[in-house]
Amino acid sequence: MSRKATALFALAAFVLFSASCTTWRTKAVYTPADYPGPNKKVLSVVKTSGEVVEFSKEAPGRVWGGAVIGATTVVQKTSVEIDGPYVSVKKRADGTIYEVTDAKGQVHTVLLVLKEEPNKLTAQVRYPVTLTVSIPLSDLRSVQIRRIDVGKTALGVVGVYLLGTAALMLFLKLPH
Repeated sequence: MSRKATALFALAAFVLFSASCTTWRTKAVYTPADYPGPNKKVLSVVKTSGEVVEFSKEAPGRVWGGAVIGATTVVQKTSVEIDGPYVSVKKRADGTIYEVTDAKGQVHTVLLVLKEEPNKLTAQVRYPVTLTVSIPLSDLRSVQIRRIDVGKTALGVVGVYLLGTAALMLFLKLPH
């Protein structure tokens, strides 16, 4: 089989396996028996207070000991003074400023302009901040955990095998 055909077959196998082997399942937590097991990967949790904490798929939270631990991104609001000259000032249709890029290239997402001068802007802005959180298992109402899906994985293996066999048979029947 040629390198191109082999690469195409390997790519198809990779796509099938990566898409079918894992799913994210939401599980309600009522009693300690419902807690996720140790070292489970967690995409999000809903706390008993109603607060939702989300983790990224690339770096999900983990169950360690009696808590879910991971890094999450939160938005902080703060007042800052942005010095000019400005590289870019973006405005909404009503003329209010929603984004300013300062001379250093830093982009500020503006919520509210507090004071505007020719070369200085005082505004309430929001910045994404990554924080490490630890949520006790007793504080969970529901949790979205990663689960290996055996049925889809088996279908993926059979599909890749059949696709590979069909491609090989087709390749062998073609005149060279």
